[in-house]
Amino acid sequence: MNQRRPNAVRVVGLCAALPLVLAACLAHRPAPVSERSLVDGPMPEVYTVRKYDTLYSVAWRYELDVVDLAARNGIRSPYVIKTGQRLALTGSGPPPKLAVPPAKPPRPAKPVATVRPVEPGNAVSTAKPTPAPVPVAKPPVPVANPAVVPKPDMKAPATPRTTLPAPAQSADPAPAKPAVADPTPAATAPPNVPATVAAGGWRRPVAVKPVRGFGGGSKGLDYSLRKGTPIHAATAGVVVYAGPGLGGFRHLVIVKASERHLVAYGVNVRPNLSEGDTVRSGDTVARAGSGATGGQFHFEVRDRGKPIDPSSLIGG
Repeated sequence: MNQRRPNAVRVVGLCAALPLVLAACLAHRPAPVSERSLVDGPMPEVYTVRKYDTLYSVAWRYELDVVDLAARNGIRSPYVIKTGQRLALTGSGPPPKLAVPPAKPPRPAKPVATVRPVEPGNAVSTAKPTPAPVPVAKPPVPVANPAVVPKPDMKAPATPRTTLPAPAQSADPAPAKPAVADPTPAATAPPNVPATVAAGGWRRPVAVKPVRGFGGGSKGLDYSLRKGTPIHAATAGVVVYAGPGLGGFRHLVIVKASERHLVAYGVNVRPNLSEGDTVRSGDTVARAGSGATGGQFHFEVRDRGKPIDPSSLIGG
């Protein structure tokens, strides 16, 4: 019995230390690549525009066609929206206006204090004292000014001046002043993109295989890259959104490749592109960073707002 007790103690000690060993192993494992473009909760009927939003990013967030979203809300190209604006995501018309609270009624005027008459026998007198007369100052006695005798003019008579003829007016009118430019900035011109991307207009954004493919909850392709790996534009287009990532990535770049295709690059490093930039196929969008999530990259393609398998365009 005494020999079995040390063995039992060792078994109990190993069982107690096992959770610590497993926790240490899990802490050093790299974070798995997961789908990050999902939206928390169902799509609302009305969406309030936030800071950094564009109509393209709102349409991307809820898998809507930006043309349909703009038509539903009566927004014309180039699809300018403002913070606080309400957008109807469903239905066939713009959202109803918010009810304006009724104006507060005016405050009643304060009552004017009335003067009560002084009762006889009251010591307080309301009669005002008669002001003392103000002495009137006498006007000063005028002093006569001595008469001034004009002196004879000894100067020579002035010679008559000759008047010069007026210069002849030119036949050409004076140049008009330039008109002052309107201080209000003009709206950005809509992106000039083709109706669709040609069959050979796609390429792989990176030269490695994805760690997770399309489907099964994933709306695109996920990659795990080494630090410094360049991420290239899969096709040409115009950047319509470059801001905070949607659904988890720190940065998201959306490129309008055609009237029907939108391409997104989700990264955790600062991209090289800004809104309005023209992108050529093969341009560097960003470079992978370091750390547990710095090398993660999400690539996604939408056709009229709906996710499609990018492998069918860029190859497996």
